[in-house]
Amino acid sequence: MRLKTNVVISVLFIALLGFVYFYEIKGGEERRVEAERERQLLDFSDHEVQKLTIDRGDTLLVLERQDDTWRLTSPVQTGADAEAVERYLRTLGETEVEGDPVRDSTAVAADPTILAEYGLEEPRLRVHIRLPEDGAPLDTLRFGDDTPTDRFTYVQRGGSANPEILRVRAWRFDNLHKTAFDLRDRRLLAFEADEVRRLRLQRAGEPAIEATREGGSWTLEAPVSRRADDGTLNGMLRSLQDGKTDHILLETPSPQDLELAGLTAGGSTVELTLWIGDDRVEKRLRLGVEGSGDGQQGSVQALDSSRPHVFLIDSTVVTKLHTSVADLRDKKVFRVDADSVAEVALLEGGDAVFAAHRDTSGNWTLADAPGHEAKVWRLNSLLTDLNGLEAIRFAADAGSQDDLILAPYGLDTPQWTISITRTDGRMTRLHVGNRGDGEAFVLSDAVASVTVIDDDTVESLHLSFEDVATQVPESDGSADPATEL
Repeated sequence: MRLKTNVVISVLFIALLGFVYFYEIKGGEERRVEAERERQLLDFSDHEVQKLTIDRGDTLLVLERQDDTWRLTSPVQTGADAEAVERYLRTLGETEVEGDPVRDSTAVAADPTILAEYGLEEPRLRVHIRLPEDGAPLDTLRFGDDTPTDRFTYVQRGGSANPEILRVRAWRFDNLHKTAFDLRDRRLLAFEADEVRRLRLQRAGEPAIEATREGGSWTLEAPVSRRADDGTLNGMLRSLQDGKTDHILLETPSPQDLELAGLTAGGSTVELTLWIGDDRVEKRLRLGVEGSGDGQQGSVQALDSSRPHVFLIDSTVVTKLHTSVADLRDKKVFRVDADSVAEVALLEGGDAVFAAHRDTSGNWTLADAPGHEAKVWRLNSLLTDLNGLEAIRFAADAGSQDDLILAPYGLDTPQWTISITRTDGRMTRLHVGNRGDGEAFVLSDAVASVTVIDDDTVESLHLSFEDVATQVPESDGSADPATEL
C-alpha cells in the first residue's frame, strides 16, 4: 500500500514539474516574447528589407538594396550610407507602442475626421518597407503630431484593417525623421586605408609626391627616394577614409561649375590618386577653391572622380593633404639592432677614443685598455640612443654619398664619428659635422642625406673613454680568495 502511494505521489510530482516547466517557464518565456511582438510597431527582420521609402511630405526618399548594397534612388541617384540605413531599420524594428490605443479602430472608422486632431490626416512622415516578393505586405506607418507633453508621437498603421491611433516615444520619431543627406553616402572617398598599395599626391606648383607600400611599410618614390614615415602616411589615409562631408554643394555640376570650383583635371589645387588592392583599382580626389558660404571658412570644395557631386571637405583633412614632404619622410637617422652589434667605436681627429667588442654572451670588452672593464650598461645605452635619433629637418639629399656636397655642413672632415660593426661584418658610421644654434649636422653611411638633429642629443652621444670604462682595482696579493671562504 505504501509503495503504491509513493508511486502516485511521484507521478503527481513529475506532472507538477512538467506543468511548471512547460507552462510557467517555457510558456512564460513564449508569452513574454509574444507580448513584445504585439508591442512592436512593425514585425520584420532587418536583413529581409529590400526597399525603404520615407515620405517627409516635401521630399520622397527611396532606398533600395541592390546586390547587397544600399543605394539612394530618390531624390538623387547615389550611394547610401549602409550603416545609417541599417541603424534606421533597427530603430524602426525596435519602436514599440506605448500604452493603450488613443483612439480604437471603431472610433476612427466611425469618424475619419478625428485623424486631423492628431496630425494624421496629413502626416509629417510616412515610412514603408518592402520585403521579398514572397513576404507578407507591411503597413505604411503614418506619424502625426506630438502629444501635449512632447513625450510621445501619434502614429497609425495606414492601410491596415485596424486603423487605431497609437503612441510611440517622441525620440523614436526623431530618429526616423531622416533626410536624404542623413542616409546618403557622405564619405569623402570610398576606400579602406589598409588596402592602399600606392598613392600619388599632386599639389599645385609642387613636384608630385609618390609612395608605395610593401609588406605594411611605405617608401617614398618621389620627389626623393627614401623610407616614408608609416605613421604619418597611414594617419593621412585614415583621416581621409573616416572623413565625411557636411555639405553637398552641387549634385550635377556643369563643366563651368567645375572650372569655377577649381575641380577640372589639371586645374585643382590638390589631386590625390590611390591605387587600391592587388587589382590596383584607382580612386581619385580633387580639391579646389575654398568654400564661400556662411560657416564654410577653411573648408574646400572637392570632387570624387567616380561620383558627380561637389562637396565640402573640412580644414582638418585639407591640412593632412598639405603635409610637407619632410613630414612624410622617416625621421629615424640611424638604424641599429642592438642584438646584432659586435663592435662599437668612437673616433675623433683620426684617433679612437674607445673601441669595444661584444661576445655572443653579450659581454663587452674594451680594446687596448688593460686594467679597465667596460661599463656594459653605458655601451648598451649608447646603442639605444643611436637607434632613437630622429631628424629635426633634412639639409641635403642626393642619389648617392658621392654626390653629396659635405663641406658646407662640416662633414667633409667630421668632428667625430661613431662606428658600428655588426656580427655579419657590415659597418655603419654616424659622422658629426658643424654644431651651433642648438642644432648639429650628421651623416649616416646608410642614407645619402645630411640630417639636422638636436645638438643636446648629439652631445649625449659624445662619450669619453672614462664614460665607458671603469678601472679594475689592483690586487695586493695578500690573500688567496679561495682560502677566505
